[in-house]
Parts: sequence; C-alpha cells; structure tokens
Amino acid sequence: MNSPTTASAALEVHGLTRTYGEGAGAATALGGVDLAFVPGTFTAVMGPSGSGKSTFLSCAAGLERPTGGRVLVDGHDITDWAENDRTRLRRERIGFVFQGFHLMPYLTAEQNVALPLRLAGHRPDRARVAALLERVGLADRARHLPGALSGGQQQRVAIARALVTEPAVILADEPTGALDSTTARGVLALLRESVDALQQTVVMVTHDPVAAAYADTVVFLVDGRVAGRMDRPTADAVAGQLTHLSDLVAGGVS
Repeated sequence: MNSPTTASAALEVHGLTRTYGEGAGAATALGGVDLAFVPGTFTAVMGPSGSGKSTFLSCAAGLERPTGGRVLVDGHDITDWAENDRTRLRRERIGFVFQGFHLMPYLTAEQNVALPLRLAGHRPDRARVAALLERVGLADRARHLPGALSGGQQQRVAIARALVTEPAVILADEPTGALDSTTARGVLALLRESVDALQQTVVMVTHDPVAAAYADTVVFLVDGRVAGRMDRPTADAVAGQLTHLSDLVAGGVS
C-alpha cells in the first residue's frame, strides 16, 4: 500500500469523512481518511468497535455516500456517481465478501457464483464458474443449495462469487468472524492466493490478529482516523499493537 496515486491504485480515498446526524447530536464515523491500495496487495483494517472500519468499507464500495472526500476505483472517481452507476460498478469491479455470506438460499452454489454475471446482463461462463468452485474446493458441491453446505463452504462460495467478475478490488468485512479456526484459515488462504496468484487487491476488516497476519499491511483506525500502520505483520505484533492503540499518532500512514 502506497501513498495515494491515481495512476497506480486499484482503490483510493482522499479526505474521506462520514457523519451521521446533524447539529449537536452528529456523530463522526470517519474523520478524514487518506489511503491507497495498489494491485496485488492484501491490507487488513483494524481498530476498536466504533472506529469506522465497516463505514470505511461501505463508502469505498459505493454502498453509502461519504459526507466529504473522494473515492476512486481503478482511477475513476465514483463519489458523485448516480446509484445505478455505482451499482453497476459494484457488480463488475468490486467483489464484496460479507461475514454473513449473503447467499441466495434458493440458488445452488454454482448459481450463486454466477449471479453477479447474470445481474450485469452477461451470460455466465459455466467453465469459469466451475473453475472457481474447483479452486475453492467445492467442485463436488456445485449443485447443492446453501442450506446443505457448512458455514465454511458457504463462505467459500461467497469468495468464488466475489471473484467471478475479475474485480479490481475485493472488500471483505469480517469474513472469518462466523467460522471456526480451521475453516477460517482456509478462507484466509484463499484470499491470500487471490493476491499472490491473480494480483487481486484485497482489503479486509477484521478484529482477529491471526487473520491480520495473512495481510501485507495492517492499517489501524481510531475514532474514524488512520492512527498507524504495520507492514509484514505477525499475529503477536498485531495483538501487542491493539493493546496500545491510544499510543498511535493520528495520520501515521505514509
């Protein structure tokens, strides 16, 4: 992750702010965030509850409009785009992995993976869908409904779905929060492989130092501001930093 440069970043935000409410009752979720994520990098975003992590992901994905600042995806400033245009962008250039999977219960695994293509008006490439399911270890579960899959299997379907459009950025919001440790390691390894083998850009919100250790860089948010970063993180180093977040200096990311 480098300083914001439109030419090289898959995702970047400049002066990103998000305030809820008005007047004396207003609450600031993001207080001026500047970050850029270049292709082929894996970044974990961490911080205490209420630090703005999920709000950051929502604004970066165009799911909600920031109060101020700019959001650029693949060099395109999407901040003021109409909702229809932002929806199209999410279908084609952003893959989102939710903690709760968000699979369609009446669609099979292969149909769930193909759904973003259908929503974008494209005929699904069955060979690509099959290859993705094989990559996540679910080739033999392609015709199963989500109710017949374990939590870890459902999350792997969700990751395959996020990858099917070959997005510029994969945003993952606590993707292992509902999984046991063994299954979580498998999901994190898939995200790591997306970066190393396919040069995807992954930005993952997590509270887990073990999960953060799969990333190249950890960015810490405190009170809606970037408070520091850690390159080449280890689980122990991240855990230690989390206990001393108040010592971090706002604006510490270069």
